[in-house]
Amino acid sequence: MYLPDQTTRIHPDGLRYRSKQPGSVFGPTVGMMSCFVCGTHRPRAFLRTFKVGAGTNYRCRGGCRQ
Repeated sequence: MYLPDQTTRIHPDGLRYRSKQPGSVFGPTVGMMSCFVCGTHRPRAFLRTFKVGAGTNYRCRGGCRQ
């Protein structure tokens, strides 16, 4: 039997979750991106650009730690 989840309905003030903490799961750091090769999230200063086809992607500057 399916019971709807009562904690995730949209409230009149526009909030959906009462128990969820606001913000990103990656913390307050702005400028985080994921490496195209290994997928880890790093600040943009630790990534370098490279081209694949016509697009620009980002990878770890010092090599990927897998």
